[in-house]
Amino acid sequence: MLDRLRTVLANLDAAARNTVRSLWASLGELGQIQREQNHADCVASYRQALDLAEVLALRSEAAIAAYNLGGAFEDVPAVRDLAQAEHWYRRSLDLRDERDRQGQGGCHAQLGSVAFERFEEARAAGRPESELLAALNAALAAYQQALALLPANAVNDLAVAHNQLGMIYGTVGDFDRALPHYRECIRLAEGSGNLYQAGATRFNVALALLQSGRLTDAREYARAALRNFEPYGPGAAAETQRTQQLLAHIEQALAASAQR
Repeated sequence: MLDRLRTVLANLDAAARNTVRSLWASLGELGQIQREQNHADCVASYRQALDLAEVLALRSEAAIAAYNLGGAFEDVPAVRDLAQAEHWYRRSLDLRDERDRQGQGGCHAQLGSVAFERFEEARAAGRPESELLAALNAALAAYQQALALLPANAVNDLAVAHNQLGMIYGTVGDFDRALPHYRECIRLAEGSGNLYQAGATRFNVALALLQSGRLTDAREYARAALRNFEPYGPGAAAETQRTQQLLAHIEQALAASAQR
């Protein structure tokens, strides 16, 4: 069936190819809607979009479809499979034009995300330290490669990569390396008006500072995170509550410290 479709599509005229390309876009949009609703059907939609793009030799469109497949296997619980997610992110990377630095950087960032999720799963399962370290190193290398590729105007992607690098260094207790990445994430996020990202990163910093015993600094970051979340109202209710709980914990630690 697929071979017959390939033969038909390969012989289409320009107008018909444009029609098929519109179908590719519609399949991608359908997949996105299904993915946002956590429907496993998004995988089939993305695969059909990928098949169409490959038959028409549309590398850029095929790269996008493969990237979306990676996201589906990473994010949708019903089909979650980190090995498949990695496969499709790498396929997307292979399809990227060498001039598409943002696309390449985004693929590396998602490979870093997969590696970090593997670390978290391995840690929760009590896996050997060597396995945890290997996953962390893979995540570190992928995010560093993303930063090397992403253009200066890819502000949101850069902010996420810096936040994740801060989390990786913070995980191993290297706060001196984590803090510059967190600060750069906050700078980028606030510069682009993404106060939610700035607040989430400030929460991470406050938590790391608490764990390292820098309680006064931790309190200031937690308070700043709350200010970042305020404009989002109910949309950031969970984040606000979590930050308030962290702030209360910090205040208790400060009070206990003052009594010693």
